[in-house]
Amino acid sequence: MKRLISEGFAKARNAKRFWICTWILIGLSLLQVLLNYAINEHLAESESKAVLSDVIFGMLGNQSLFMAIVPAMFVVRDFTQNTVRNKIICGHSRTNIYVAHLFCFYAVAMFYHLVATLASFIFGAVILGGMNSLAHGCMIYYSIHSVLLILAYSSMTVFVCMLLRGVSGAIIAYIINTLLSTFGAIAMLALNDHEKLVDLISCAILDMQTSELLHGVSVGKYPSELLRYAMPVFALAYIIGLPIIGVRIFKKTDLK
Repeated sequence: MKRLISEGFAKARNAKRFWICTWILIGLSLLQVLLNYAINEHLAESESKAVLSDVIFGMLGNQSLFMAIVPAMFVVRDFTQNTVRNKIICGHSRTNIYVAHLFCFYAVAMFYHLVATLASFIFGAVILGGMNSLAHGCMIYYSIHSVLLILAYSSMTVFVCMLLRGVSGAIIAYIINTLLSTFGAIAMLALNDHEKLVDLISCAILDMQTSELLHGVSVGKYPSELLRYAMPVFALAYIIGLPIIGVRIFKKTDLK
């Protein structure tokens, strides 16, 4: 297991696309802060203005795209280059192979999340008015929740990539989240009179959880009591449930 994880980290460190996307994330973080600053300049003093809390998680919604396309290439390459069979021949179990990919993916995804969050925080602190604008007491909750979301996105991406075993898996992992959000929005409109069901749907879909997080940070409030506890539970269901299912499927997969 340790050898498999070390190999995954080495692939990430030596991949140009990994570092290119790191700089793209930093650039996008700066861009979103500058856009917020430009918007603020056109608002009257009496109107609500963006503060540091608004931009600190601003890249969270875009990171799912990076996690679905870039780090996934390290997973998919095992199948496109047929190295996964060599790993099995060398005595590595399929469970260890899946878990090693998952851990490496977690590490890359969390690295991207940390880079984007820190870049947004630093640029925001300098451009949007400094630390005094970071005034929301609920930031710890949202920081923890953002980590759970990143890990949940990662679990889904690895699951899809290991299931499809091709480059298409990286793209489909991202498309699935978009489709779930579309169908979820339709279901929420149809169930508009059932508030608790609507809340549960928004908890079950990762992109909708992201929207709830960004809205909560923007207004500086905790989510409703149901959402506050249900969202982390659903995120953990992705983190724990998908790898368990994925390992069972991968064990029965015929590798040609």
